[in-house]
Amino acid sequence: MSTTNLRERGGAVADASRARYDPGAMEETVEKMGTARVTGVAQVFDLHALKAFAPDKRVRKMLFKTDQLWSEIACYEPGQSTVMHTHPKEEEAIFVLEGTAHMSIDGEDVVVNAGSIVKFPRSVMHDVRNLGPERCVIMFLKVNPKLLTAKADG
Repeated sequence: MSTTNLRERGGAVADASRARYDPGAMEETVEKMGTARVTGVAQVFDLHALKAFAPDKRVRKMLFKTDQLWSEIACYEPGQSTVMHTHPKEEEAIFVLEGTAHMSIDGEDVVVNAGSIVKFPRSVMHDVRNLGPERCVIMFLKVNPKLLTAKADG
């Protein structure tokens, strides 16, 4: 699928030729699709029910997005990956829900097994690869620390 087609479908775009990552405008969030359960002010997401896989590329679903925090689930078949990229404004934490994620984080190879979380600061080059024979499912959270600091000071 071309970069244009991904953008038209509201997906994230990873331009491997320039090793640049563009999250794009993911307009169909799980919130908007009505698949999050609301309990009072809380939203509950069944991550296992949201898993989806495709033979040609990893599948991402936006769970929620606010000004300071957002989360997505990403599902990888064996051999699928996300290109090396960085988030200049956001810190990130990646939870491995299923399988094993092989990552390069700031030049260091890191193997993250199911049930583990890896956290790193903004502007750190990283990727996610499923090198194993089984599927890999991750959920990531990104936060803009400048927004959090500004709100705490205000």
